[in-house]
Amino acid sequence: MKIKSLLIGSAAIMGGVSAAQAADMVVVPEPEPMEYVRVCDVYGAGFFYIPGTETCLKIGGMVRYQIGFSDGDFGDNNGWRKYARGELNIDARSETEYGTLGAFIKFRGTTSSDEPLIIPGLNEGDAYSQGITGSGVNLQQAIISLGGLSLGVNDSIWDTGLSGEQDVGFFPYSRVHFINYTFDAANGVSFAVSLEEADRDYDYTPNVVGRVGVTQGWGSADLYAAYDATGEEYAVKGIVKANLSSNMWLGVLGQYESGISYYSVNPFDDIGSTGLSFHTGAEWSAAAELGYKFTPKLKASLGGSYYSNIGHDTDVNAWKLGTTIDYAIVENFNAKLAVNYTKFDGTVLGVEDPNQWTGFLRLQRDF
Repeated sequence: MKIKSLLIGSAAIMGGVSAAQAADMVVVPEPEPMEYVRVCDVYGAGFFYIPGTETCLKIGGMVRYQIGFSDGDFGDNNGWRKYARGELNIDARSETEYGTLGAFIKFRGTTSSDEPLIIPGLNEGDAYSQGITGSGVNLQQAIISLGGLSLGVNDSIWDTGLSGEQDVGFFPYSRVHFINYTFDAANGVSFAVSLEEADRDYDYTPNVVGRVGVTQGWGSADLYAAYDATGEEYAVKGIVKANLSSNMWLGVLGQYESGISYYSVNPFDDIGSTGLSFHTGAEWSAAAELGYKFTPKLKASLGGSYYSNIGHDTDVNAWKLGTTIDYAIVENFNAKLAVNYTKFDGTVLGVEDPNQWTGFLRLQRDF
């Protein structure tokens, strides 16, 4: 009887202790379902949905290092010219009843030794002043787009050339404020018109650039026309690219300028600082390129360009010949070697019939 009473009492005590502990326990709520980042395959590889939205985002860019050289009759520009560049791209897109709503941002940072700062009497003749002399990060592109309409800051639609380095000098500096409309018709035909502003508080009249093009299996053809409202000059340009075979291609470019304008060529832009304008101009100019893809990793091109009546008020002409070799070391890591020879017919910067060799080795990692 005593043993039975002892067992009942022990059970009662344990029950009371358990009840007291249960009253003091912290109740942990059930975890909410985790929202993983979803892949967005509507706009191609690399896009993902911003969590909680229907907007697709892609982040990419590149890192580049380039070692260049210049040697010839423009002695002040002879020597090594090196620069490093990094770009960060942010691309956001979503669908609306008016078409795709997009926003694109490109940040670019460059450090170069291309144009040393020489201070007479202080570092004149000092080799160390030829080192890293220019550095900066800028908003290279900022574009809002809706359907075929886009606006913001970008390279001009005039800034299109051949695929290699043979059209050197055809548009050395092209960033503009713009409003653009592009219409894609059937059978690869497209039309574009752009109002562009490259001046600083000059007037209320924008430049106008138009393009009509066709892209099909044989290649592509594009015709451009541009009017510079500040210089009151115009330029026209045509580009044809033909696929001669699965591995060989041919590109031809021709341009005419009524006078020096924002859309003029600059035959000096690969030679380095010459003290001349970015847009030197040439009345007639042309370029051609023949390329061949030897393997999936290796391709090369040969080409040249010609410039007639450089500066529009001179008798100076020039021609260039060059080659470009591209090699994909591994996926997204590429090397490019370019060598060009330029010959001028006439007096340039006090030199009679000068010539110049230029080139570079470029390594670039894309991501």
